[in-house]
Amino acid sequence: MSESKCKVRVAIDTSFDDLMNNKDTNKCVNQLLRCYSANRRASNPIQLYFTSFVGNTKTEMAKLSGYTNWDVFFVQVNFKSESYMDIFDKNELIYLSSDSDNIITTLEDDKVYIIGGLVDHNSQKGLTLQIANDKGIAHAQLPIREYLEMRTTKVLSIVHVFEILLAVTEGSPWKEALLNVLPSRKGATEKYESSASDSETEGAENMFEVEGTIETATNSNKVY
Repeated sequence: MSESKCKVRVAIDTSFDDLMNNKDTNKCVNQLLRCYSANRRASNPIQLYFTSFVGNTKTEMAKLSGYTNWDVFFVQVNFKSESYMDIFDKNELIYLSSDSDNIITTLEDDKVYIIGGLVDHNSQKGLTLQIANDKGIAHAQLPIREYLEMRTTKVLSIVHVFEILLAVTEGSPWKEALLNVLPSRKGATEKYESSASDSETEGAENMFEVEGTIETATNSNKVY
């Protein structure tokens, strides 16, 4: 992957073995495989890391023939048993969380975007935000409500978050990336601009949700 023009870094945090049963661990490994496959197909792959790669997740991954030869860096995957805290500068880290009040508007080469490698997020609401706060690192969420109406939960799977990030690094606008990646069962539809009167009402309703953004930060509404 050193030859890729894309220098955006994404770390999938696989430290959640104790929160997943065997079935969910298998699902997690399958999603890691799908992330790798999507990245390999990209014109310019993301710089992809698996951190805290130990325990049941590693055991299940070992059942996949040839996984140690995965070409995530265009040469070989560099699996890290260490935490993202061990291998990256703390100021570079942004933990992605649907509970964050911050919004990502651009992806930057000098940041590391962390995806929680956890299946069944709904039973662990607020966990990734808590982790970020406990470790004193930045956190943010994808700009879903900025662009889409959602009929179901805004919590996304590992692979969907990764594929959205990948699509954006490949040049897709956020709206296009979100619409193309999110499954139809999520009920995601394009968000259209409201009329002037609707906008005034919406602004009043949302004034209590405005916090900030992660980009290098302009104010915007809380999303996803």
